[in-house]
Amino acid sequence: MGGPVPSRGIGGGIIMKEAAMAMVYRSALRNRGLRRLPGESQDMARSAARLHFPAGVETAFRSYHSRNSLVIVRIAILLTVVLYGLFAVLDLHAAPISRQSIWFIRFALVIPALLGVLIFSFHPVFLRMFQPMMTLVVLIGASGILAMIALESPEELGFHAYYAGLMLVIMAAHTMYRLRFVYATGSSILVLAGYDTIAIAHQNLLVSGDGFRVFLSNNFFFGSFLVLGMVASYFLEVYARGDYTKRIRLAREQEKSERVLRNVLPREIAATLKEREGVIADHFDEASILFADVSDFTSMSANRNPREVVGLLDEIFSHFDDLAERYGLEKIKTIGDCYMVAAGVPRWRHDHAHVLARIGLEMLNYAHRLRFGDVPRISLRIGIHSGPVVAGVIGRKKFSYDLWGDTVNVASRMEHHGSTGRVQITTSTYERIRNDFLCEPRGTVWVKGKGEMPVWHVLSEKMSHSAERIAPSSLQGA
Repeated sequence: MGGPVPSRGIGGGIIMKEAAMAMVYRSALRNRGLRRLPGESQDMARSAARLHFPAGVETAFRSYHSRNSLVIVRIAILLTVVLYGLFAVLDLHAAPISRQSIWFIRFALVIPALLGVLIFSFHPVFLRMFQPMMTLVVLIGASGILAMIALESPEELGFHAYYAGLMLVIMAAHTMYRLRFVYATGSSILVLAGYDTIAIAHQNLLVSGDGFRVFLSNNFFFGSFLVLGMVASYFLEVYARGDYTKRIRLAREQEKSERVLRNVLPREIAATLKEREGVIADHFDEASILFADVSDFTSMSANRNPREVVGLLDEIFSHFDDLAERYGLEKIKTIGDCYMVAAGVPRWRHDHAHVLARIGLEMLNYAHRLRFGDVPRISLRIGIHSGPVVAGVIGRKKFSYDLWGDTVNVASRMEHHGSTGRVQITTSTYERIRNDFLCEPRGTVWVKGKGEMPVWHVLSEKMSHSAERIAPSSLQGA
């Protein structure tokens, strides 16, 4: 009983969901305790060009880069396995003498090792070892090719031509394998060093003049390929860091928007706006509404400085906001010198009448202690009524969460016809709190559309009972 029943078709309006979106990077930044975000200064742009952010941001970027690259590198490893297997067809023609040994390298050593890395990529530890593991993939692929060259006979085509496969490995290292610049360059230099070792120690390319020319030519091609790869991997990483910088900056702007949205709308309503567009309206069978108004505010502020008057209202309403937050209430709005707060919306609670009766008494006590210039005392009129309400979001631009229905109107009348320094309630509210609060009948009040209504004044709280009924928001999980 009392829970919200979603309604449709009330009014019209579209709320921008983007205003409340939260980016995945926000938690990483909060955990790092970052105050300045990438993209806020030229220093951060230069950090991206230097391929290194400040420590906290760098760690977060590396984690992001690894997660974002995971699917791509799995496809890349699988493609490497397929190509490694398909090149066995070339072995029939390029290495007819050594093909059995070469196939052993392909199918018994390299491909199983690559598949092992692919399987390991599904383990959470892989992300923490992403760069070393992908460097290992480069070295596995290159080592297999170097071993094939070492096993081939000089009269076989592969003995002289298979070095070209190392260029494919270098290209993959700088692109598909998503290695950062340092790892891609380092692994490529190791590949080149491995080739030179085989060329000198096994192929004896430095023994003769023709061999030296082949060695020099191949190294020119390798060196050029390495330089092109370095340029490619450098700019790929700069782009990745720039994209990450923009995402973090966007995350901060969206967090600002979400913070503003949370100040305007209840948490549940803001969450709903993120999921769908359109009008949001709920019906609540039970809720309580409180209006608090500063008595004689117009005459009090007539001859005073506007800044001073606004400062007074700000002080009063800020305290009321603190009370609302402490007890898990929903501030609806302020109208001039009138403050409106509700209990039981958008989250139903069984003690909605009790908590407003208590907060009403606390408001009176606070106002009694407050001083404003030569005014001897600040007084409030407070009215409360309990009953069904409709709650929802209205507006297309400056939207707000509001309440409608007779319950709202009657609560407003309770305040308007109330007594200064009193919390005035209807019978509906009185029946809910009578066992926990001391109340006295005031008589009747004429309410438009309702006629004469019996009203009561809340005098004090019976602490022995009501303390168990009312819990601050921190205890209710509100």
